[in-house]
Amino acid sequence: MELDLDTFLVTVYGVIDDLYQETCAAHKPVRPGAEPERSDTEVLSVMVLTQWQPRRSESAFRRYVRHHWRASCPRVLSQSAFNRRARALRGVLCALGPVIRRRLDQAVGSAPPYEVLDTVPVPLMRRCRGDQPHLCGLEAAIGQGGSDKDWYDGVALLGAVTPRGLITGFVLGPASTQERWLAEALVRWRHAPTAPPPSAADLAPLVGPSHKRGTRRPHRPPGAPARGRHGQ
Repeated sequence: MELDLDTFLVTVYGVIDDLYQETCAAHKPVRPGAEPERSDTEVLSVMVLTQWQPRRSESAFRRYVRHHWRASCPRVLSQSAFNRRARALRGVLCALGPVIRRRLDQAVGSAPPYEVLDTVPVPLMRRCRGDQPHLCGLEAAIGQGGSDKDWYDGVALLGAVTPRGLITGFVLGPASTQERWLAEALVRWRHAPTAPPPSAADLAPLVGPSHKRGTRRPHRPPGAPARGRHGQ
């Protein structure tokens, strides 16, 4: 049975609103100023639906919503206002994924037999000025990624996904970080969510010396602490 568009939109909004009110609303700081035109749940719903649409362009999706979804979204924020609200709600959006996964596991009654780990490149800027490091801060670097293994300047996102397609956790690190270090960070923070990033002394037993015969280049731990501890 196919799900019509109106039912789909109402379902997405209802699920996000229930989870937001139950898990995040009481802990979110109150922003000063006038009451916003759109509620947090409305902005979160548009943020989620932006990822659902195939074109992956926020501005194009907002134009589509303004012209085709007037009955469900009569008031569409400007791009700058939407960006401000989205930045304020980014932590809430990151927390919703694992919460939805846990609820679905409870409803189905069984945990997934395995999870898949994969890394996705997240470019932050174009490499038009050579390979200058730290143009986006210590959290970003120049590395290779994607199916074409092309070079980019940005971060690498390692996510864990169940066979049902639900995200169970993710971490972010500089694009030059090896995938094993991102996986190590994800497993570390799953075991101890409040643990601080490992220091050089903590990594020394794992990295080992770099002066052994046959070593082509020194072992390199992550260039900056991995971010995103939503992997419980």
